[in-house]
Amino acid sequence: MTSESIVVLLLLFAAAGAGWFFARLTGRAEPVAGNGTAVNPDYFKGLDFLLNEQPDQAIEVFRRMVDVDTETVETHFLLGNLFRRRGEVNRAILIHQNIYDRADLPKAQRSRALKALADDYLKAGLFDRAEDTLRRLADRSGYEQLALEQLVSIYEQEKEWEQAIAVQDQLASMSLSAANPVVAHYYCELAEVAMSREDPPKAREYLRRARSADRNSLRSTLMRAQLASAEDDDKLAARLYRNALERDPAFAAIVLPAMRKCYRSMGDLDGFARLLGTLVKANPGVKSGIAYAAIVDGGFDDPVTADCIGEFIGRNPILTELLEIIRPPHPDAGTEVDSVRRITQALRKLAVRSPAYRCQNCGFSGQMLFWQCPTCKSWGSSRPLARFQFDASIA
Repeated sequence: MTSESIVVLLLLFAAAGAGWFFARLTGRAEPVAGNGTAVNPDYFKGLDFLLNEQPDQAIEVFRRMVDVDTETVETHFLLGNLFRRRGEVNRAILIHQNIYDRADLPKAQRSRALKALADDYLKAGLFDRAEDTLRRLADRSGYEQLALEQLVSIYEQEKEWEQAIAVQDQLASMSLSAANPVVAHYYCELAEVAMSREDPPKAREYLRRARSADRNSLRSTLMRAQLASAEDDDKLAARLYRNALERDPAFAAIVLPAMRKCYRSMGDLDGFARLLGTLVKANPGVKSGIAYAAIVDGGFDDPVTADCIGEFIGRNPILTELLEIIRPPHPDAGTEVDSVRRITQALRKLAVRSPAYRCQNCGFSGQMLFWQCPTCKSWGSSRPLARFQFDASIA
């Protein structure tokens, strides 16, 4: 006997026992001579097929049992779910569809069968059928929210952002919630599509809606800045980048190089240096982000950045020891700068091999920023890592 057959056998006996127990509570079990319980003989026929490795014949027996005795429906749910877990989705669909087609079953059981069918279709990747099933399920009491949440998951996978927004609006109306950061991401996705099609007006409209959905949307602010920069409105882009940095200093490695480019286009790199000084004075915690951005970018050469890099090195024991090793016996100002430059060049090489972002929800990390985590599918959970992994080799 295979392990799967044993599992099926145990599940069937458990379901049969549960069915007998509840039948006894409701007074519907008919006594049978010898044991005092009523058990459909087809149970044993189906079990015999399972024990003899004939699952198709067993399924046919259990399907007929639904037509004979509605109290066996729990057995079929267990059997169908087991087939789904084993990857035999066609069999699971057959069983759950057979349950749903029984008009004489209680409405709660048929709703449950509809939910099981949706799970079967999702497992099989049949998103169109799953969508249709979930839309019907959303009209059934007790399943509204669950069905809508699964619909959202389908639309996200298929990048059907407009439909995802509509379903999220339904969910928001159920919870009486106004702001929805996830909807803001959907509008940003639509804005990215519009930008790729060189349709700035449409992109701006989507970004406006993203801001309406979530006024604290960092992503929409960054995209508005990118759009302004692409249209040579460097003053607006610089202001938006500054807003983004003040909102979340952790994104300095993304924001500062782009902001410096704007100031360079305006011929005002001194203004950029003054801005960095203002940011440091208002929030000293931004120093590590400035240092990391300058090290990775390699284009910052102002006094504020140099001070931030010096402090960044001084606060890390490994970097401090490295500086001592490469520092000449009698350093002057020039050799000290050269020593720091050599360390920053080595760190820049290391940064290429180190993860730059990590999901705060599941720990997924990588070099690219994913606004939706590829692993856990959460939105806005990835954060920059303004540090280096020194266990990697520097080539």
